[in-house]
Amino acid sequence: MKISKIRKTALLLAAVSCVPLASCGKNSGGKTAQAVDLTDQIQPQQVSGTVTDESFRAAQTAFALNLMQKTVQENQGNVLISPYSVMQALAMAANGANGETLTQMEQALGGIPIEELNKYLLSQRESQPNTNQCKLLNANSIWFRDDKNAIEVKQDFLQTNKNYYGANVYKEPFNQETVNHINRWCSDHTDKMIPKLLNEISGDSVMYLINAVLFDAKWESPYREEPAEYEFQAVDGSTQKAKMMLSDEFTYLSDDHAAGFVKPYADGKYAFAALLPEKGMSVQDYIAGLTPESLQHTLNHPEICSVSTGLPQFSYDFDTEMSDSLKAMGMQQAFTDNADLSRIGTAPDGNLCLGKVLHKTHIAVDTNGTKAAAVTAVEVNSCAAAEDTKHVFLNRPFLYMILDTETNLPVFMGTLTEIPQ
Repeated sequence: MKISKIRKTALLLAAVSCVPLASCGKNSGGKTAQAVDLTDQIQPQQVSGTVTDESFRAAQTAFALNLMQKTVQENQGNVLISPYSVMQALAMAANGANGETLTQMEQALGGIPIEELNKYLLSQRESQPNTNQCKLLNANSIWFRDDKNAIEVKQDFLQTNKNYYGANVYKEPFNQETVNHINRWCSDHTDKMIPKLLNEISGDSVMYLINAVLFDAKWESPYREEPAEYEFQAVDGSTQKAKMMLSDEFTYLSDDHAAGFVKPYADGKYAFAALLPEKGMSVQDYIAGLTPESLQHTLNHPEICSVSTGLPQFSYDFDTEMSDSLKAMGMQQAFTDNADLSRIGTAPDGNLCLGKVLHKTHIAVDTNGTKAAAVTAVEVNSCAAAEDTKHVFLNRPFLYMILDTETNLPVFMGTLTEIPQ
């Protein structure tokens, strides 16, 4: 069996933002490390985006549904993910990948080559609304340790993520003040909905690539009456009280196993869509049976008619670790010591590989509209070369000896055939 020597060197990609910097500390090399804003030193180059088309929509739907199915399999309670946030974080990481690692990442992200995906995501980001009635905002940044003994970051990697994701760049001492900067950055760019990403920074952490997503929109047709109290049947069969918002909508959704509706947000750029599985079918089973094609067909072929609707008023937080889901989606090599993330940079004691993929979200749906935010953090470790290791697990009767090490003669010899009680 191959066992890797893996240090806890972490490089994180997240969905958050940035704050003014003013801290100092000591790095492992002993020199004074300063917080430095390098943003102005990396000016964006002129690049063009690619307008969303059918192939991009199909790829994004496949990625989103696949990720949701994997997440629901692992979480039985309320689930909330932002495929948009996860996509951007992983796409930024993919700009540092090569070879089979890159191929697997591209396939898991929908099958579009990273050079093309960058262009699609640029156009998507540039087309986001930003009005008082409806806004979808995201910010990207790169934070790295002020110590070349930790990681040598490649200029091309920084430049590409500046060009397509507008990523600002900060060199930091990676002490408690850096933790405070990143957490405040996260809070600022999610309207305080996700106030904290990090508790501490490991002494081996070398970089954070961060993306923050904030959605804040009012209903196109606000609810004019106060919510009424209705019963809601929970997943465990128990009955709960819910404040139900009642309205008449005009877009009906249906497939073989569910019915639903669409309620637009102001400015018409975004809408809330719901699908209720038929009685006797759990939402987990319903999601598991969906395909990207069936979901697209349902959303693309609504029936325009009057729909009497009830929508519970709700608010909750959700967090999950996604590495197992991404492995199941085909992104496997990136999590092993055979990963090739050499376009990010180099580590003195080994190559880089993905570690944990953390995802935090928040949503609030009420009579005024919807507010939601997401943070995605992809940890990258410095992985030493693999070596062959033998394993002996004493889980059945065995012989034992106490040897004279000069002669290798046994001083004691025995067998253990059962554990003494």
